[in-house]
Amino acid sequence: MKKLMFSALALTTLFGLAQAKPYTIDMAHSSVGFDVKHLSLSKVTGGFNNFDGKIDIDPKTKKINSLEGSVQTSSIDTKNQKREDHLNAPDFFDSKKFPDGKFVMTKHEGNKIYGNLTLRGVTKPVVWDVEVNGPGTNPMTKQEFMAIEITGKVNRKDFDIGKSFGDMVLSDLVNINIQLEVYAK
Repeated sequence: MKKLMFSALALTTLFGLAQAKPYTIDMAHSSVGFDVKHLSLSKVTGGFNNFDGKIDIDPKTKKINSLEGSVQTSSIDTKNQKREDHLNAPDFFDSKKFPDGKFVMTKHEGNKIYGNLTLRGVTKPVVWDVEVNGPGTNPMTKQEFMAIEITGKVNRKDFDIGKSFGDMVLSDLVNINIQLEVYAK
């Protein structure tokens, strides 16, 4: 009986792994964005133009088995060059010293992903919301694809970002919004 249960468990695990597959991020239809309150009333929005990642997902169960992503901090884009220059300076991202930000997922449970975020050389655990849609078929390319939306918050001061700016000038909490369109390899 134990042998039969072990065999069934092994087959289930192998079948589940056979369903999972790596996907490629479609950079033209994906984004890594954020918004943060400025002077307690308005919001400043932005994103990173240069980012990359790897994802392995089971299209049948929509379970993300692995997800790693990185942004090039100097590619920050807020539609204001003066602000971007300041955000790349030592008191914010210090992009010359810390050129990349990284996220490595450790677990996907329900509508949450858990992982480690590294900015300015500081690594902290984060928990973000995730919505996985698909799979679908792109009518133009006939390729299987999925859409993933990741949202959450990061306390900028946890990563020594803009620590000289008080919460009245710039909110400590930064909203994260990541949109990924991914295609089966």
